[in-house]
Amino acid sequence: MTDKLLKQTSIIKVSDEKKTHHKLIIGDAIEALKDQNLIKSKSIQTIITSPPYGLYKDYGGYYEDKLDLDKWQEFINKTAKYSKRILKDNGSFLINISPIPKNNKTKEIIPLDSIVYFIFKENGYFLRNKIIWHFNNMQNCVKRLSGRWEAILWFVKDINNYIFNLDDIRIPFITKKDKRLIGKEGRNPTDHWFFNRVNNMTKKKNNINHPCVYPDPMIERLIKMTTNEYDIVLDPFVGSGTTMRVSRILKRHSIGIELNPNYRDLIKRRLELDNLQYNASNFELINFNDI
Repeated sequence: MTDKLLKQTSIIKVSDEKKTHHKLIIGDAIEALKDQNLIKSKSIQTIITSPPYGLYKDYGGYYEDKLDLDKWQEFINKTAKYSKRILKDNGSFLINISPIPKNNKTKEIIPLDSIVYFIFKENGYFLRNKIIWHFNNMQNCVKRLSGRWEAILWFVKDINNYIFNLDDIRIPFITKKDKRLIGKEGRNPTDHWFFNRVNNMTKKKNNINHPCVYPDPMIERLIKMTTNEYDIVLDPFVGSGTTMRVSRILKRHSIGIELNPNYRDLIKRRLELDNLQYNASNFELINFNDI
């Protein structure tokens, strides 16, 4: 029953009434966020991202995904600090993070989402929601309960001034009684979401060579929830380019930052999917390492 309540599918309709602009920056995210000429102050409506956090993922040799907690906290602190400059006053920062086991004999679980909360709080952000992302297709553990969730922390720059488009993300009612009690528009999706991970078979079928790929419908909900059409969405650790791709489909501008230049062609190709007219968008590539 829980899965039926939470699982959502999505059909995204596209209308190219106005061109959207999509900028891919190849280089270090922290340095790019600091550069006032590259990303203007108070220009970004929403940041959606999942930074590397010590899961030993293979990012093509450009980032060593091992957790030194002190260095990682410094890295997250810089991300929060320099992102605040570019966010609009009513902007949002949505960060996907997961509790992970220490890489030692104890394998003690580190609650990274709690650590991230305090870092962002010190940088002047406010936590609006902690969204629990449930999924099924993961390996089973032997010496502890198997992990089936990750957190998405929704921070806002101003607790009294932010975009929340509830009507754009309402989900279908389960029973007629629900409709009578709540209203005909649909239900609030709550803070527990069910979206399965993109599995290896799907990635292979779509030629997506990246260890971590967001499910499109989840990113669609986050974008619709916190932005309006033609706002700018930023992903400073854009990876396979899902945030940029869904932004384009939803008629939002986007900026992605990626350290590994080998993902450049993958991101550009994914922006061209779904038989959309690619000339309805402007694509800009910046190699920040050469600037």
